[in-house]
Amino acid sequence: MSLLLLLKLLVVLAFLVMFIRRPTIAWGIGLLTVTTAVLLDTILGTFGREQTQEDLGFFFYIITGALFGGGAFWLWSVLRSAWGQTTAVSPATTTPSPPPYTPPPLKNIDPQVGTAYSQSASGRNQSTTAFDRQMLYDEIRQRFSHEDILDLVFDLGINENDIMSVGQETTDLIRRLMDFAEDHELLGALALGVERILTPPPPDHLPRAEKIDVASPPTILRQYLLARYTLIQLEQMSSELGVDWEQLTAGSKKTKVRSLLQYLYRRNRIDDLVALIRH
Repeated sequence: MSLLLLLKLLVVLAFLVMFIRRPTIAWGIGLLTVTTAVLLDTILGTFGREQTQEDLGFFFYIITGALFGGGAFWLWSVLRSAWGQTTAVSPATTTPSPPPYTPPPLKNIDPQVGTAYSQSASGRNQSTTAFDRQMLYDEIRQRFSHEDILDLVFDLGINENDIMSVGQETTDLIRRLMDFAEDHELLGALALGVERILTPPPPDHLPRAEKIDVASPPTILRQYLLARYTLIQLEQMSSELGVDWEQLTAGSKKTKVRSLLQYLYRRNRIDDLVALIRH
């Protein structure tokens, strides 16, 4: 094996490792691009460049253009991610105001669970500084999985479409989440939500079934379903609610619970869920 071929394989392997660690569209296109480029270069070296171009004809230029396009898209995505991470840690960074948004009301919950959401949020909003924001950003980036971030977005009542985009890097998602929370005075609620996910209450500290109602915070409903029901029971619950289990977002138990609640919230059917829980 020649040294040049070994270097090519190492590049492909590096992209494969990055795609496994960060399975995003950008790294998927990057992996496909370098793999195709190495394969094409090998074919050209084996059968001759002129002969191969003649055999492929116009398709050779289509393939070449696609490779350049894929490489440019990958490079742009990586640079955008790096720029987003740099600006996320700068206190002076400002972002355009998103569309008007009215978050769900934060209210008192069962005394066993902890302090009132509204009181905690307002107290934190008054004392949050740029330094606190940086600490919060680092906490989410280092300790949260992608699923945890989506749970946090759900708990805050934020529409995912307001902060998420196709091929988005995790760092950009965190930055946009924090910008949205700051613009809508939700940084206190965001900090509290982070604590709730990192240290969820034990099942015994969750409200009893008879205390669950339609006004219960989304966080409580999500944690209650996760703690009290197995996947099989959740699937049976979906069937009783007339919800197609297979149509919910595929994934872990956390994903299924979040998807089920989103489905019911969008259709104003939380009362049906509460009735089933109490039953």
